[in-house]
Amino acid sequence: MLRTSNLLFTLLLITAGGSLLLGLYTGLLRMGMTAAADLHLNNGILHGPLMINGFLGTLISLERAAALQKPWTYTAPVCLALAMLLLLAGQPVTGGFFLIAGTVVLVCILGYLFVLQSVTYHAIMVLAGLSLLTGNILYMQGQPVYELVFWWVAFPMLTIFGERLELNRIMRPPIKAVYLFAAMIILWVIMVALLHLDKNLPWYLMSLLLIAMAIWLIRYDVARKTIKSVEWTRYSAICLLSGYGWLILCGIYGLAAGFPVAGPSYDALLHMVFVGFVFSMIFAHAAVIFPALTGIMIPYHTYFYLPFGLLHGFLLVRVIGDLAWIPVLQTIGSYGNVAAILLFIAGILIQIMRDR
Repeated sequence: MLRTSNLLFTLLLITAGGSLLLGLYTGLLRMGMTAAADLHLNNGILHGPLMINGFLGTLISLERAAALQKPWTYTAPVCLALAMLLLLAGQPVTGGFFLIAGTVVLVCILGYLFVLQSVTYHAIMVLAGLSLLTGNILYMQGQPVYELVFWWVAFPMLTIFGERLELNRIMRPPIKAVYLFAAMIILWVIMVALLHLDKNLPWYLMSLLLIAMAIWLIRYDVARKTIKSVEWTRYSAICLLSGYGWLILCGIYGLAAGFPVAGPSYDALLHMVFVGFVFSMIFAHAAVIFPALTGIMIPYHTYFYLPFGLLHGFLLVRVIGDLAWIPVLQTIGSYGNVAAILLFIAGILIQIMRDR
């Protein structure tokens, strides 16, 4: 039984990693790279689902299942992994069923955690799961991605907000400040819902709230103190604060450019969040999440500042290319971001092998 569960866990972890690699690949397809094989990837239409559900959804639900150690919780990552495989195989109906089923179970897991410990950060994570479910339902109904993408944005963003609030208990933020943060998050999600009715006022309020939430995190996150530490602790703090900086830039750009439907503005805004913020958070937490999932520690090395610098440097190149309508800069930035993520993964594997 134990051997079977370990095999399932390993397969799910591999599936999440495979979804990440395919998600990066489809992202390059969207930038004009020629596909070597079909697999329903030629136009990159599965880039968003692969990154949000196949990678982040599977990984986050697997992390929660591993923490709870209850058999039913593994239904979420299993369903999400199956959904991606079926969608890649060109089976949208069956794939959609497993996509929704996996997301529903993930919401149940997050709700179960809230029942066990009814605290603000667990409530925020439940809201994150509900946002993913809403986005996935709209996606399976055939809604244009630009109409639903901010429900998908809410899933990793609110999950990270909840986790940072949980970890920041050491800073003891005033209870009024915590309630303010929670209120801003709830209002932001309400504005996402109102975008379906109006693209003006809700969007500008979302942009303002994004700036305010990032400033709140900079003010109360423990990273302000741990940046003076060493090795992984300092590295994590630098990644965290850099990610919050990208959220502020995203909010400012949102105020200036208005609601994005497609084109360079859409590309710039989404990648400020998903690359600048989300992957900064992944880099920041990798030394904690990976050992928690696998039991294998990642030895620290200054090498990890290389992919960190490349991630942010090439994202800046990509955003400049978007703003100035310079396709070559957009392409360079895209390939550079993929290279940075792959170099980070390679660094983890090399460090583990060297340590062993």
